[in-house]
Amino acid sequence: MKSLRQLHLYLGCFFAPLVAFFALTGIIQTYRLNEAPKNQPQPPAWVKAMASVHKNQNLARGETATTMKLLTAAMGGALTLTMILGVVLAFKLGRSRLAVVGCLVLGTVIPVAAVWLAHAGAAP
Repeated sequence: MKSLRQLHLYLGCFFAPLVAFFALTGIIQTYRLNEAPKNQPQPPAWVKAMASVHKNQNLARGETATTMKLLTAAMGGALTLTMILGVVLAFKLGRSRLAVVGCLVLGTVIPVAAVWLAHAGAAP
């Protein structure tokens, strides 16, 4: 159990800055802060650059960095493993298995319901 906790800790700490970067640039993408409406001032260059790295792994001059793609893939795999380890640790070390199951169920049902309601309300 100690080795699982250490693996969870170190993977989380190593990839936390990259996960935070992608979370913040995801907000930029979600609200299209990197795009300017017609006849509006353009967003700052750094906002466009951050969005480009997030969306296309494009660096300076539109070049795609293989290293960035590999790091992003490693982050996705490590994040998935870290989440699985976190759930295992929650079951093993948590005080209430019912609370863990409840959180997992709600964390699944709420986003699915939100998507379903959004599509149900959309005109065909």
